[in-house]
Order: sequence, then structure tokens, then C-alpha cells
Amino acid sequence: MYSLPRSYILIIAEKPKAAEKIASALGKANKRKILGIPIWIVQQVERTYVIASAAGHLYSLYTDEKSYPIFSYRWVPKYLVDRNSKYTYRFLKVLDILFKNADEYINACDYDIEGSLIGYLIIKHLGDVKKAKRVKFSSLTKQEILKAFANLLPMDFEMIEAGYCRHVLDWIWGINISRMLMDLYSKAFKLRRILSAGRVQTPTLAHATDIILQKKLHIPIPSIYPIIWIDINGKEYIVTLIDEPFKSLEKARQYVENIKTNQYAKIIDIRIKTIELQPPHPFNLPDLQSEAYRIYGFTPYKTQKLSEDLYLEALISYPRTNSQKLPQSLDNKEILKKLAENARYKKYIEELFKETKGILKPNNGMKDDPAHPAIYPTGEKSGAKLSDNHIKLYDLIVRRYLATFSTAAKIQSVELVFEIGGLKYSMSGLKIIHSGWLKYYPYSITEKIILYEGLRKGLLLPIKRCKLTTRYSRVKETVNKYSLFKWMENVGIGTESTRAEIVELLYRREYLIQRSKNTDISDVGVMVVNILRKYVQELISVDLTRRFEQYLESIKIGKNKCEDIISEAKKMILHYITSIKNIEKNVIEEMYNYIPYKYSREGEKPLYRKCVICGRRAVHSDFCIFHYTAFTKLKSSYEYWRELGYDWSSYIEKLLKLRNTGMYVKDVCNYLLAKDKR
Repeated sequence: MYSLPRSYILIIAEKPKAAEKIASALGKANKRKILGIPIWIVQQVERTYVIASAAGHLYSLYTDEKSYPIFSYRWVPKYLVDRNSKYTYRFLKVLDILFKNADEYINACDYDIEGSLIGYLIIKHLGDVKKAKRVKFSSLTKQEILKAFANLLPMDFEMIEAGYCRHVLDWIWGINISRMLMDLYSKAFKLRRILSAGRVQTPTLAHATDIILQKKLHIPIPSIYPIIWIDINGKEYIVTLIDEPFKSLEKARQYVENIKTNQYAKIIDIRIKTIELQPPHPFNLPDLQSEAYRIYGFTPYKTQKLSEDLYLEALISYPRTNSQKLPQSLDNKEILKKLAENARYKKYIEELFKETKGILKPNNGMKDDPAHPAIYPTGEKSGAKLSDNHIKLYDLIVRRYLATFSTAAKIQSVELVFEIGGLKYSMSGLKIIHSGWLKYYPYSITEKIILYEGLRKGLLLPIKRCKLTTRYSRVKETVNKYSLFKWMENVGIGTESTRAEIVELLYRREYLIQRSKNTDISDVGVMVVNILRKYVQELISVDLTRRFEQYLESIKIGKNKCEDIISEAKKMILHYITSIKNIEKNVIEEMYNYIPYKYSREGEKPLYRKCVICGRRAVHSDFCIFHYTAFTKLKSSYEYWRELGYDWSSYIEKLLKLRNTGMYVKDVCNYLLAKDKR
């Protein structure tokens, strides 16, 4: 019916684009379609290959039980339990057809724990694992694919077990804590709402919550800074105050009057040094995500998706790697020669060969990944039309690759320190003496030239002008998709492959909400974090999450077994769920601190005394927990403003005008002003 060969070796790729690249590399590929899904048949002298594709994960964990705690589960076709995965039915049906006549199978999915698990589950459910092999490649170039298929590997059971264990661990954590939260929410608010929690997701949400609440409760503290312009060799420069700023307006004005009578800045130190900057390391995925955000503003998730597209076009090596090392076996000269065919890079590559005399030694970093090397351009050309963003990211990868072979850059830094009216000021500059690798990757240094010739200690420089400015304190930490991704990396939770997706999930679930350039948190998000933190603190701790991450990593090297890790997790989850069920009434009462109860029937008896501002449960002086905290901070911070001549009313009005004033503080300010007018 489908005109298939009588016998063949079935190759399973992770995505159709990868399947097509593999088929083209193995020989003359005859493309067919079954149920509208493409497959490729390649006839070689000694063997016949049929190349087919998954569509990512085709199986998912599932349980029929509706209660919690729940620890029984099984793998089922994903299209049966996920309405957004209906499209996977045809992919799985095609593979089912192809398995029937296959003599053996090769898992050619991405060589990481997810790809290993995807291929394994397909083979386990549709075929015989004993007849399976594994193939490993780090790019979709013809040369590397042929080399990989000439050196087939046994199935990577330790990688499979690590992937399996991660899914089970996340599933039992997520389903049990999520069901517990939904049950409590339903009992508290008489509403059914989908709530979710996750082993890595919830500690990340807790971190975001802490910063956002800090911002919402922030009261800006004023400080007064003198802004002074001085003349150096006929050019005006602004100097920066090193000493503490003024807290009193009267003292600041007196200081300015004093320096007007002696309009000179005295040089008390000149620090000039030459810094040698070594070339950057080759990109791993986290470094690429960081640089793409810094230079182009791409979110980590966007960078990951763009890089995966470039990989499937065979333009770069496999991006989901933690390695900062290029292997010795990589033919960098050949890659550079191919890249030189692109007019954009021809001049740079000629310069690089001249500079290195053809000796290409990358400045490899410390981080390694046993599965894949650092990200590098393959030098291949794409048949597809790339978007502007794909081109930007590809250009960044190529430039970083070129830079890592180059010489060190030399930078001259200049710092001048001044004494003005008894206070210290400074000014800094940078000058590139030898560009080195900066020729290829010009994103790291911005020159600021200071004309310091003829300057010496003790020299008096004329002050051109001076003024006072008031600056207001702000919460320095920010919450956005990049900052959360970077925090996860810094504290060691999640993986280079999963962090960006977890951050996106927090926004999709509307725990975090994008408002223009800022991130806000929903009441439900605040409630989830505070309830779990109060009653099951360990389950949202970074330390616990990191410990389980280390367990999962140890499976890959044979040091831990999945059943031991899952057993420990089950005991912990069971303990906390049991303890919460014993104090269920207290937990429900606590929920009203974060989410206002909406009465469904007219005349319904109030469950609690409401906050006069927001409708949450009042905990003190007719204020909810947040507005009471804002009120107490408002009173304690007034002394700083009184030094600047503000009375209570003008203090309140000024806070309402400042962008840095927290939302809960502004709520209280508006309430107090309205109360005074009544």
C-alpha cells in the first residue's frame, strides 16, 4: 500500500528537517509521504535505509487517578492527553507502520537526554530495544553525518535513564503540588482554577516574587549629588562623586556656594594601566543567550529557537551544549575557507590567517559537555531564506568563532581622581591600543578617550559649571525573561536546554505578566509562592532543586539510579501533602491574605474584614498584609524627606509623582490623601 522496501533499517530523527538532512547525506533520497508525513528511502549497495521523523516527544506521562497524592503513572501517546499535541498522531501512526518491516532501528534524535528518551520511547512501544542502535553527531553536515553512521553506538541507556528520571521527577512533583493547590483554591474561593507548580518553575517564581514585591513596597530615598563640569585641555568633562552624597538640602547648597569661591578641581591621583584582554571562549548555549540579549535584546527562549533553526539548516553545530571547547579534530581551516566564500567574512578571514600564520588555536574555556562541543559555524550554505534575526544570530556566532582564534586585545585605562571642596570625584576613560580579537567581535569595549597629556598630581583644573541634582533610590534588581534565566544559571537549577522554556512557562501561565517593559506578578502567583513558602518551604527551595539536579546529572555517569531518586522525592512530597491536609483550614485562611474573595450571592456573609484599599483580608488597621507593610514603611521613611524640607502632605504628593515609588505605597498615599479631604 505504501510501496515500502521488503526490509530496511529504520532511522528515527527528532524533527522532519533533521530527517531530510540525514537522508540527503546518506545517498540519493527518494521522498515519499504516508498520511501526509514525509519519509525518505535511501538505497545503498549493502543496505536500505528508511528515514522518518518524530515531532519532539510523542509520549507523555499520564494517570487515570483524580486524587492526590498520586504516584502511579504510565507512558501514553501524547495526542491522547494533550489537546495541543493532536498533530503528533500522524507522526506516531507513520512510525508504527514503518516499524513492522524494519530489521533494526537507529535512534538519530538529538544527542542529549531528551533526544535519547524520545527515540527510546518510540522504539520501546513500537519495536524491540534489542534491535536498536544510537548515532551521535554534533552538526547536520554531510561529512559529520556519514562519519557518525560509520561509527554507530549502542543505545545510551544512562542518558535515557537520566531523561526518564527528569520527566518522572517533574511529573510527580508538578501533579501533586498542583492538585493540592487547586483543591485548596477551590475550597477557599468556591471556584475551579488551573494552578501549577514545578520543581524548577516554583523556586524561580519565588525569586521573581521577592523582587517584584520589593519594588511594589519601595519608597524612594532622596540623595543630593553635585554635578560638576571641569576643563581638561580645552574640553569639558563631567566628574563623578566618589564620596557619599548629601542627605540635607541645606548642606548641599552650602557646599556649592563654597566651591564657587574656589573654582578649581585638584588632581590627587592619576592611574594609567594597560590591560590585556584575552580572546573570548567559544560559545556554549548560556553564553550565546547572554550575548544575544546584551547585543540584540533577544530573550533566551528566542535565541534558543533561532539557534535550533540554524542547526537544522546545517549552518551551526548543535546549540544545546554547555561546552566552551572546540575539539582538536575539528577542521577549522576548512570551515574558515568555506566561510570566506561569504563576502561579509572574506576580509576578516584573510586578516585572521595572516595574523595567526595559519595556526588556529582556539581560546577554549573551562566548561565542557560530554555530548557536544562548543557552538561553531559549519561553513555550509543555506538553501532557505533566513530572517533578519536568524542572520543576526548567525553573524554573532561566526564573529565569536573568528575571535576565539585571534590575539589578545590591549586596552589602556585611565582614571583621574580629584578633590573638590573636600570631596573626592573621579573620571575614567578607555582607549584601544591593539584591537586584536575586537576586530572580529566588536561588542565588548566602548572607547572613551580622555585627553590627559600634560596632567600631573597637584594640578588645578578650572571648574566650568556646577549644579545640584536629586537622585532617588530604586530596587536595583530587575525581573525580566533574561534576568530570571541568568538567575537560574547562577544558582544552578534547570539545564541549559530547559531554563528558557521554564521562564516562558511562568509568563504563559500568567503568574508573571508583561506590562510594557516591566514584569508584574498576578495575585495568584503571589499566593502560590507564599503558601508554599510558609507550609512546604523545602519544596520551593533552591537547595533542594539543585540537589535533585545533581542527582540527575549523576545518572548520566552511572553514579545514581532513578528509582532511588524517585523514592526520595515521593517520601518528601507525601510528607508535606499529609502535613498540609492536617492544617487545611489554616492554609485556606492564609489564601485570603493574597486574593480577594468575590462574593457570589447578594447578602452573603463576609468571610473576613476587608482591606479598605484592595478587598484582601485586613490584617492590621484596616489594611491587608501588603498595604499595611507599605503604610509602616511610609511612616518610617519620612525622616529622610523631612531633611529636604518636605512636610507630610508634600512628601505624600511627591511620592505619587515619582516613577520609583512602589505601587502598594502609591495605593496608601492615594488613600491617605482622599481620607484627609473627606
